[in-house]
Amino acid sequence: METDALLGNVGTSRQCNGIDEKGYIDVVKATPQSKWSWAWLRPQKPTGPRWMSLLDDDTPVSLLTIPGTHDSSAFTSSWPFISTQTLSYHAQLDAGIRYFDFRCTIRNNVVEMVHGPTFLGLTFESVLETLYAWLEKHPTEALIVQIKKESEDQRSTIRLEDAISSHLAARPDRWRTANTVPKLGELRGRIQLFRRYVDANLHAFGLDVTRWMDNPRKPFTIYTHHDVKVTIQDHYTFVTPQSLPDFIAMKGGNVSELMRLAAASADPDHWFINFTSAFQLNLYYQFPPRKIAVGGWHLFRWQDGINVRLRGSLADTEGEKRHFGIFAMDFPEQGAPDLIATLINTNFDLSGETRWWDVPGYCILLLVLAMLLYGVYAGI
Repeated sequence: METDALLGNVGTSRQCNGIDEKGYIDVVKATPQSKWSWAWLRPQKPTGPRWMSLLDDDTPVSLLTIPGTHDSSAFTSSWPFISTQTLSYHAQLDAGIRYFDFRCTIRNNVVEMVHGPTFLGLTFESVLETLYAWLEKHPTEALIVQIKKESEDQRSTIRLEDAISSHLAARPDRWRTANTVPKLGELRGRIQLFRRYVDANLHAFGLDVTRWMDNPRKPFTIYTHHDVKVTIQDHYTFVTPQSLPDFIAMKGGNVSELMRLAAASADPDHWFINFTSAFQLNLYYQFPPRKIAVGGWHLFRWQDGINVRLRGSLADTEGEKRHFGIFAMDFPEQGAPDLIATLINTNFDLSGETRWWDVPGYCILLLVLAMLLYGVYAGI
């Protein structure tokens, strides 16, 4: 899959039927003109709040393509360099997001959600209650939550790690805290913990990703217990100032590299987490996360952001079943509105043959045809 050429293209070019002279597909402008058909009778492709219900129970969760969000709580702020989302947790879940990135600190003995030094007005407990209530109504779905200690404890007599442990222990029915890779059937209605905070307990639960590297140029691999590996791409800014087209192209190359690694792996004990998020803040350029994700103007030319390019990179294999791992995205519903659905669909073979979930649509079609024939025969 040639993702480098697609994700790494700079800017937009002359369009011809939605495909530019470099072969880059602009999914915003390349909207096909649909003709009338019976397609309206068929159910939609697997997507939305119950897309995991169509997958087999014995599927290793690590071998799925999972849409996720970076700094998942940062929808409460409108400040450009703090905001990374616009969808609430409930809206993210309904859209198909299944991986969440929690950044936490404890203040006055209350665990709160933060982005860097900024408090986001949400408590850890309230966010968990939202996830629990949603899972209660969607028992076929499975979630992954990475919890990171973002800053030092503030005015608290309880350590953050102890407070988190207490919250998780209060609902053992909702958490999977083992450090192995679950099958989907085991994780339905539950949450797999990725632990990005150090616990004094040597037997602390969850997949231990505390050896996370900060802003590395290349993907890195964390080796955990039971031979479970986690390979991560989290290059979120560049040391030297970059123009918008160069920055997006370079970040696109980072994303492409991990997509190739994930697609080539069939190891169920190997997770892949691909952060599409980035920003730039220096004397020369100030690009907030939204500009990198969605795009922006540079010298009177619009530059497509990572979301549009990622959607375009999936076009060549659309309908094929592929595995790309977890994507932690900023504003995933913007730029390419069907990005989340397209990522979800890579978990299914949609190349043309009839699926069992198509059958009701065909039954309706046959029923309509039978009623029409009966009407003609009865002289109605």
